[in-house]
Amino acid sequence: MALIDHTHFLNRFELLIWKIKNPEKLEINNIANSIAKKIDSTKSILKKNQIIAVHQILKFKGFCSDDLIYNKDGAPFLKNGLKISISHSGLFVAVCLSKEKMGIDLQTVNEKILKVVNKFTNQIEKKLMDENNLEKLTQLWTIKEAAYKYFSIGKLSFKSDILVSELGDESQLKINVSDQVLNLKSKSKITSNYICSIVY
Repeated sequence: MALIDHTHFLNRFELLIWKIKNPEKLEINNIANSIAKKIDSTKSILKKNQIIAVHQILKFKGFCSDDLIYNKDGAPFLKNGLKISISHSGLFVAVCLSKEKMGIDLQTVNEKILKVVNKFTNQIEKKLMDENNLEKLTQLWTIKEAAYKYFSIGKLSFKSDILVSELGDESQLKINVSDQVLNLKSKSKITSNYICSIVY
C-alpha cells in the first residue's frame, strides 16, 4: 500500500489518495479492536484492504484508528471535530479533511456506468456532454455522489434533486433539499486511473 497523492485544494481541503498495491496481503498493525472486528467481519479481501487503507491515511496524518467514528447512518466523523469524507473504488481509497463541511467521491472509469446513465442524469446534464463519454459521465457521477455525502441524508434523488449546471475542472450544482435550493461547487481531480470530486 502507498500514498500516491497528497493535494491541498483552495487552502481549505486536504485530499489524500492511497493505492492498494497487494490486495492479497493484509497489513494490520496498531488497529483499534473495533476496526479489527470490522475487518474480520468483511469477507472481501479488497474491502478489508480498503478499510485498512483509510486507517493508514489517518495514521499518516497523526490520528489513531479509534479517532474515527461513524454515526447511525454510516457517515464518518473525527473525534477532534475536523470534517472527514471517505471514498474508495477498486484499489484506490480517498480521504478528504477540512475545517468545513464537504463530501468526496472517487471512481475508476468503467463502462458499467453506461448501464445506469439514465438513472442519474437529467436532460440539462445530457446536453453538457456526449452520453458515451465515460470520463465525463464518471465525473458527473462522482459530483453527485459527493453531493449526496455532503448532506448525508438518504432521500436525495441523483436525477432530480442534484442538478449539475456546469461541468468542468470546477463545476456548479444546485441541490433541492428540504424545500430549499442550495448552490454548491465541485472541484474534480481527473487522472488516467480515477476521478475524484469534492463538493463544498
